[in-house]
Amino acid sequence: MFQEVSQIGFWHNGALGDFVLFSPILDAFHDVMPNASFVLWTRPAHGDLLCGKPYGVTVASVEDPFWRALFTDQAWRTAPLPQGLARCGLFFWVGQKSARIAVERLQVRLSRPVLWIQSFPDGSIRESVTRFLGKQLSALGFSVPEREPRFVADSGAVSHVQAWLQTFSLRFGGYAVVHMGSGGLGKVWPVARWKALFEETHGFFGTPTVLLSGPADEALAPFVAKCSASWGWPVYRSADLNQLAALLSGAVFFMGCDSGVSHVAAAMKVPSLVVFGPTDPAVWAPRGEHVTIYRDAWDSRTVLKDDADSAAGVDPALVRRIQELVANRNG
Repeated sequence: MFQEVSQIGFWHNGALGDFVLFSPILDAFHDVMPNASFVLWTRPAHGDLLCGKPYGVTVASVEDPFWRALFTDQAWRTAPLPQGLARCGLFFWVGQKSARIAVERLQVRLSRPVLWIQSFPDGSIRESVTRFLGKQLSALGFSVPEREPRFVADSGAVSHVQAWLQTFSLRFGGYAVVHMGSGGLGKVWPVARWKALFEETHGFFGTPTVLLSGPADEALAPFVAKCSASWGWPVYRSADLNQLAALLSGAVFFMGCDSGVSHVAAAMKVPSLVVFGPTDPAVWAPRGEHVTIYRDAWDSRTVLKDDADSAAGVDPALVRRIQELVANRNG
């Protein structure tokens, strides 16, 4: 077992969903090392989700030239260390196997423990990313409790969202949120199936609904606009994760695909219905008893085809689950 240190460093360059599934590791370390602070090298926007945590965390960018230098045969020896790195008594590199050379070089530069953690399992392992990370830590001698991702909304962002909702006569805490996009188009449930579901449920049985549209959803923009016009649902567009988390925190339920947004919704404890197709929910599903996973299959070439032939009918079980979510909201 390693001795307790005052500052722990982490490197994590995964996408939003990967980051959400990694975040319980910070919470777990705080449980066993409550006096330690963290320095997290990641995508800067992800740090917005850590507001309200009971520990100190400094977020720094993975774009610092030092990190690229670690993969260069000569530059790694002399590249200036990023601010705060030398003060880390312990450092974890969370990445894939290709990063092992960088980990070895970083340990030489720091002269202290630098530990590699595989960021997600190989295809042969069907295990939640969060649990997979925790097991690796246990094997390294760190007995950390298993936690689920949990975030809280920033009060300033909530005020911003409340003001936006008022322009559409919506009440914070009185709407559903739908995000039809994903960082990978192949993971998007075909728009014809979304259309058929909305029609079958008469617009979520009259539930006030907000459509989310993010930077990665440009291909879906025409369909999102069409749904907005058909059902009178406003579209919330923002790349700000504080505002996204705030909007989701006021939702009575959420529906989406395998995407980072779905993970944030689950981490905000929002009852969630998430459609999975080509990816394995055993590994990538948002975590929590409040999350329902719906499995489906589709040809990725049909994702953007807005026609009846691509709809394949609406599963009655899916309709029943939405009825339950609506009933819970009204109850």
